[in-house]
Amino acid sequence: MTTIKEHCCGADKLFDAKTAKKQYKSYLKNGPSRVTKKLIGQLEKISIGESLLDVGGGIGAIQWWFLNHGGKQTFAVDASSGYLQLAQEHAAKNNFKENAHFIMGDFTDKGEELPIVNHVTLDKVICCYPDFEAILMLACSKANQTVSLSYPMDGIIANIVRGLGVLLIKLSGNPFKPYIHRVASVRALFVENGFELKEGALSFPWHVETYEKR
Repeated sequence: MTTIKEHCCGADKLFDAKTAKKQYKSYLKNGPSRVTKKLIGQLEKISIGESLLDVGGGIGAIQWWFLNHGGKQTFAVDASSGYLQLAQEHAAKNNFKENAHFIMGDFTDKGEELPIVNHVTLDKVICCYPDFEAILMLACSKANQTVSLSYPMDGIIANIVRGLGVLLIKLSGNPFKPYIHRVASVRALFVENGFELKEGALSFPWHVETYEKR
């Protein structure tokens, strides 16, 4: 069985500097990805607040939107050194160095280092993590306003696609695995932690949802 440490090392290997540069080039040309745009669109309808924690934020598209629209501080936690380095370089080039903070590692290990914020975002994150309950419960504990996330649909087709992905990654010698978590379980966890669904959308095959603290 793959350990969390091995899984994070695999994520660093899969989401490497080459992949980060390719995604960053697309961001500079076309803006955020289709799914990320939907997530940002939901956040735009909510009071911006002052702070945002972006888990697995990649190149930082959500962070840059937040800081460009009145946000004061962002905190990013990522297991990919390639993505984190590129995001730090973007922050330095665009005068965000004092406002954008970066932490390398597993989000569930870094909770004590992170402050309570207005918003937490997890764009295509829980599909990359075996223990979705741990990561979402920590996200809920760090948000005093909203938690927004995108995650894949469940069901037979989703599991077949995941199986193919697991096989291809395994053949490359990488311990990383993608995951499909039950949609009903994800939604129930938010309710159990004092949040209610503010807005939801489907950007096939991704659910994009924002939960507001009651």
